[in-house]
Amino acid sequence: MKLTSLLAVCLVLPFASAQEPAAVRTSVQREKQPFLDTLKDLVSIESGSGDFDGVTRIGDLIGGRLRALGGEVEKVPPATGYPRFQNTPERLADTVVARFHGRGTRRILLLAHMDTVYAKGMLAKQPFRVEGDRAYGLGIGDDKHGVATILHVLSVLRNLRFDQYGVITVLISPDEEVGSNAERDLITSLGSQHDLVLSYEGSRVPGDDVRLATTGVQLALLTVKGRASHAGAAPEQGRNALYELSHQLLQMQDMSNPSRGLKLNWTVASAGSVSNAIP
Repeated sequence: MKLTSLLAVCLVLPFASAQEPAAVRTSVQREKQPFLDTLKDLVSIESGSGDFDGVTRIGDLIGGRLRALGGEVEKVPPATGYPRFQNTPERLADTVVARFHGRGTRRILLLAHMDTVYAKGMLAKQPFRVEGDRAYGLGIGDDKHGVATILHVLSVLRNLRFDQYGVITVLISPDEEVGSNAERDLITSLGSQHDLVLSYEGSRVPGDDVRLATTGVQLALLTVKGRASHAGAAPEQGRNALYELSHQLLQMQDMSNPSRGLKLNWTVASAGSVSNAIP
């Protein structure tokens, strides 16, 4: 991740027409060390999707930073009644939403997420570090650099005294990695109210680029019912649900279609409760 050019690309896209490119780049260059400091602060807080305290803590940090930049900040509680899967945390943290009002008309929504996929305790083994023009740390590419970029884009706009927008809304998700159950309806609602939506997810393409589309995720549960029986004394009286599950998975292993961007993977399975009974 090249640090200064990342900020420049994200800033210039919606706003460069109203500012001299040299002034924008100079302001961006000044943000390099503050940007690195923000990355370190964010990476230094473990925030796995299921770590309620960690996600709440990083949400408080982000909310405070947005407020210091002049935003009207609110913590939106998770929605209720969402579907639950094996990886859905028991408790979801609040979504951070901030609004910045300008003197123009256009409405812009900036999205990022503060949760990560890493197990709690890994930070001690892989702390934040900078080597050359790259920064490393757990969750830095997905998506703590996105959060940092939004914060410093807003800082650059303030330093340039640019306010020719109607409103810039920032939404930082607490559970994107496990389905965005807490705020998916909120994102849909806000998206329909804005002229432009920019998602600050990392790109897998090397270099500076803007992605016009990305993948979505659907989760499926496959339930197989068998007939229990003693595995030693009368296995023939049972109907093994694990065998049938394996058969079904093998039948569906080739449903991916990479040319269309379709990927299907079965990832978590469970069968039976004791070792001496047919499941």
